[in-house]
Amino acid sequence: ECDSLMMSTGSNKSGNIEENNNNNANGNDNVNNAHKNDENESKIDETDKQKDDDKNIHVPKDKKLKIEYVSVKNAFVHNDVVFYDIHVKTLQHYWHVTKRYSQFEDLHNQLLQITKEKLPLLPTKHYKWFTDHTKPSFIEKRRALLDNYVKKLIGAKGVNSSQCVVNFFHNDKQAEEVIEKRNIEQKERLQQEENDQIKTEQKEHRLSDEFDFPKDQEVTNIVIQSTRKMTDHVLYQICVSNSHKRSSFRAWTVLKRFTQFYEMDLKLRAGLQTQSPDTLPKLPPAPSRKLKFVHDHMDDDFIEERRVLLENYLSKLLRFPQVVSNEDFLEFLGVDM
Repeated sequence: ECDSLMMSTGSNKSGNIEENNNNNANGNDNVNNAHKNDENESKIDETDKQKDDDKNIHVPKDKKLKIEYVSVKNAFVHNDVVFYDIHVKTLQHYWHVTKRYSQFEDLHNQLLQITKEKLPLLPTKHYKWFTDHTKPSFIEKRRALLDNYVKKLIGAKGVNSSQCVVNFFHNDKQAEEVIEKRNIEQKERLQQEENDQIKTEQKEHRLSDEFDFPKDQEVTNIVIQSTRKMTDHVLYQICVSNSHKRSSFRAWTVLKRFTQFYEMDLKLRAGLQTQSPDTLPKLPPAPSRKLKFVHDHMDDDFIEERRVLLENYLSKLLRFPQVVSNEDFLEFLGVDM
């Protein structure tokens, strides 16, 4: 009996030890599984955090880019593709990048996903089988609208500091290759067309702010800053200035309807036809008239696009001495003759 009791007791102890070992093993497995779960959760959290950082509209302080000035200065065609030359300036640096229209469109779509702020007007997309994208007048119209787009973009709080905007104005490896090829092509072209000023200006699409105005010119700058919606028409507020005059009377404002722009253009061209016919082919085309039953003339986007194009049109006219001395043009701008 004693031997049986001792054997029974020994087997119980062995069973208890084995059970404890199993419990310890299970405990260790549970701890290991818990660590693995924590690691997986940590990885998931890091992935989610990375996604949140990618979607975060604000740039980290150490990567923030303060852009003071930006402008789509020029446009050029390379392999039947139009590139827009963007000049960017900060307090310490100045550079330029080239972009296709599709890249502007991609940027705009990215911003629509990460912000609820109202974005500037992006030029309407035109399909190539309907519109010739390499036509000088089309390129200049789109350049002017893209210039307005980027300038308003960097002035929009909550949008101008987004990572995608910073990358857009800072990174473009493809652009560097295109610029290099363009520089070579430009040198060759300038050698062949050294005396052809008109063609050079058409291919480069330069802005009027790069033009040196004579000191006796009555008007040196035109800006259409705002518009006013009336009952059945829109008034464009034209800010006219002459940098050569004293500050007390160097700037003034006139209000005009689109029909008045159109009528002034007709009178201007009719006068130049007899006075300076060689100037006519060089003039920028006036913004075209659009039928009201096709386009809503009171639509905000329509008004904004027309405002930009009218401002660009007037600014380019300032480059022609024959225009600036024309009575119909000066009367339109409110210059006292």
